[in-house]
Amino acid sequence: MIHTRQREVILDVLREAGRPLTRDEILRLGRQQIDRLGSATVDRAIREMTADFYVIGVEFPGQPKRYELPAASEHPHFICRVCERVYDLPVKMQLPKIQAPAGFKISGGEIIYSGKCPNCC
Repeated sequence: MIHTRQREVILDVLREAGRPLTRDEILRLGRQQIDRLGSATVDRAIREMTADFYVIGVEFPGQPKRYELPAASEHPHFICRVCERVYDLPVKMQLPKIQAPAGFKISGGEIIYSGKCPNCC
């Protein structure tokens, strides 16, 4: 992967946030460091960094796709039901092995907790 100032800013934004961010959050926070950070540049960088596993995409039902830095282990997430921000929970875990019903193919799993974050309590 080619390292550019824009990609370094995206990685910095994710490190500083410490939680999964939407593309729009990455763009907004990235523009605080590079005023003219382009939307297409962010899209391209996220796509390439995801393909190279520098960034991981996470999806939750009814939520926009979010991106985070790779973690050392599987971990659950917390969704605030007020502001809809997603947070990593610092709990090391392993998803249980399950047998899918006939004809189903499992491609992943996620444990999600929800409630209110400190900003919304």
